[in-house]
Amino acid sequence: MEHTLGPDDPRVRERAYQLWEQEGRPEHRHLDHWAQAAREIEEEDRRNSGGPRVNSPDAGLAVPDDPAARNQREAAEHLGQSTVPSDQ
Repeated sequence: MEHTLGPDDPRVRERAYQLWEQEGRPEHRHLDHWAQAAREIEEEDRRNSGGPRVNSPDAGLAVPDDPAARNQREAAEHLGQSTVPSDQ
């Protein structure tokens, strides 16, 4: 089960305080700092969830899924072939 950040999460409180101090302790920005802290911690949690990191060698390349290539790949999988012949 995934942890959801709540209003009493000490990590968000600490990060929001750090952001407030870094900006010179401005007044009336507490909601902005809190929201930014929650976003940053959620992103850290996603990065640390065990999957490959975006810039790691294991992540591979993100290639858009071309419908024609997808159809060829699915047909090859359906026929039990491991590769699809190329036009080149």
